[in-house]
Parts: sequence; C-alpha cells; structure tokens
Amino acid sequence: MRLLISLFVLAMSVTAHASEGTFNAGFTGRDVPGDPAFPIVVWYPTAAEERTWLAGPYSITAAPDAEPAAGPFPLVVLSHGGMGSELGHRDWADVLARRGFVVVAIRHVGDSFDDFSGRGSDVQLIRRPTQVREALDAVLADPVLAPAIDPDRIGIVGFSAGGYTALKTVGADPAFTLWGAHCSAHPDDLELCPPNGHEMPRITRPGWEPPPHDPRVKAAVAMAPLAVVFDKEGLSGVSVPVRLYKAADDSHVQNRWNADIGAANLPAPPEAVTVPGDHYVFLPPCPPAMAAEVPEEVCTDAPGVDRAAIHATIGDELVAFFDRTLGQK
Repeated sequence: MRLLISLFVLAMSVTAHASEGTFNAGFTGRDVPGDPAFPIVVWYPTAAEERTWLAGPYSITAAPDAEPAAGPFPLVVLSHGGMGSELGHRDWADVLARRGFVVVAIRHVGDSFDDFSGRGSDVQLIRRPTQVREALDAVLADPVLAPAIDPDRIGIVGFSAGGYTALKTVGADPAFTLWGAHCSAHPDDLELCPPNGHEMPRITRPGWEPPPHDPRVKAAVAMAPLAVVFDKEGLSGVSVPVRLYKAADDSHVQNRWNADIGAANLPAPPEAVTVPGDHYVFLPPCPPAMAAEVPEEVCTDAPGVDRAAIHATIGDELVAFFDRTLGQK
C-alpha cells in the first residue's frame, strides 16, 4: 500500500529541535523482551546539560543517559504509524519531556521500518497493544526510570495504526471481520484494501486474541486513527478521556471509515480536532534532502498548510490535555 511505503521512508527523515520548557530533555534507550524483542527510547526531564549528536541519520539534542530530575512525573507512551520508528514523533517527545513528562516511544517491530512483515495482519493488530503493555512493564520495573514515573498518571498518543493502538489500549475491542467487510464494500479504498483482493486483515495465527485493555493508561490521544475495525459496540469499553485529531483532507485515510467512527461512537464525546492538511501532516516536516527522495505527497503540503506551526500547536495541546486528564502533583 502506498501509505505504508511512504511512512517507512519518512521514518528516516526526522530532525531534532529544542523546545522551551522547565527541564532539559534526557534520552536513553532500552531493549524490551517480547515475541520478538523490540527497542524503546525514553525522553525524560533532567537538569543535566544537553548535547547534540548524530545517531545514524538522526540529529538528537538531549542529555544522553542522564540522571532523571526528581519526580515522579506522568508518563506518555508514543505509538508510531505503520512502518515507522520510535523516533517518528520526536518533536512532541521533546516538548513533553521538557514540560515534565516521561515519554516512552516504541518501535513496533512487525509494523516498523525494519520489520514490516506483520502489516495488515493479526500480528499488527495484536502485537502493537501487547508491546505497549510490555514497554510499560519494562520502564515501571527499571531501576533508573521507575523512580521518576508516577504509575497512576499514564497516557498514550498514537498516529494512524498507532491511533488504533491507543484506542485498543484504553478499552476498545476490535472486530477484525469489519476490515474485510469494509474492503468488500469499498474495494476502491486502496490505502486499506489491497488490489489483489486478499482478505484483510491477514490471519496468521487462528484463534489469537488481542490482549485486554491496560487500566494503567488513563487518557488517550488518537491521531488519524486506523479505526475501520471498530464499531459502536467495540468502542463501548473506552471510559477514559480521548482527544481525537483528524486531517481536513482525508484523501489517504478517509475519515468517514476511520476517525469519524471514533468521534461518533465513543461513549463520551472525544475532544475532536480537525487540522489543515492531509494524513501526513501529523508527521514532522521533511528535511530538504529527504523531501527530494520520498513521494511528493508525503512532504508537500497544500498552500497555506504550515506543518511546523501545526506541530508546535499540537505539542502545546498534548501538554495541556495530559495536564488536565492525568492531573498535576
């Protein structure tokens, strides 16, 4: 699918920037055991001096492996889009860390830039929320990170397939047959339905069930979520506050079959926000060198759409939302 290929390429184009805040940003990484194991990166508040370095193609400004500031701080999980990476929304991670949040960004192996074998399958739909649980288990048991975290104040942010992950984590119950029914009725939806007529999602482990929702997560932000597998009944178990973003131009991932399902069917109306631009506006602006290599639709916004300004605004909105819903101590 064109969307998936584009997200994979863009995952390698993220650039760093510093954001004003109360703290500096600390940065560290961990490997989390699982089936398979997967990496996470963690941003967190610190008083240590930052430096800038290159990690592969990424420019990072933070204090590597620094001592966390005295907490405890609320925690936010970041779940990237299809074939993305744990650095795919690092601009928002920077903002949150500098404003007093621990941020755990997961590489969803099986639906990541380096292993996308599970795309469009039960591996994607089941492993993603399982990885959220495993990542939380890991950081809450980590001798360095755990003292900085308030386990009673945990939220999640997810984009696209990560939006599905966020909703599933906080109580949504997917019905995988809805995806196939959607493709039967709308075979022209080429972003979600393969042209070869393959049944979606692919079932690789018959009888494999998604994990239960994680009651530790008390608030969720879903950005242009993959929501075709949810209906009113499936969303009835969501009882936490939800902020739901959608793109005004939904030509890639159509709102009526995705974001609008959540807006109309969540038990409590979400904080619904429409931003200018298309699906890719929720990804950071492309550096010039990358803009020349990825498909034009990924990096080029319509006239009047300022992706950098939109990201700055959303960063402030994420801080405000989680301050309201997770509480301050």
